[in-house]
Amino acid sequence: MKKSDLKYALAVAAMMAAIIVTQVILSRVFTYHTGEVFSRTAVSALFYYSIFRLCQKARKTAC
Repeated sequence: MKKSDLKYALAVAAMMAAIIVTQVILSRVFTYHTGEVFSRTAVSALFYYSIFRLCQKARKTAC
């Protein structure tokens, strides 16, 4: 595992923690549904970003 892969994994873990904290805050300030919508959207965006990054990395190493 490369150092950049470890940095990316730690960054994703930090983003997930930030999403959870934001969901809790939104659930307390507004409603539970608002927090859920935010977290679903944010986790989906993070998932697709990871997939696109993986594809770009694979394309870059294939050339």
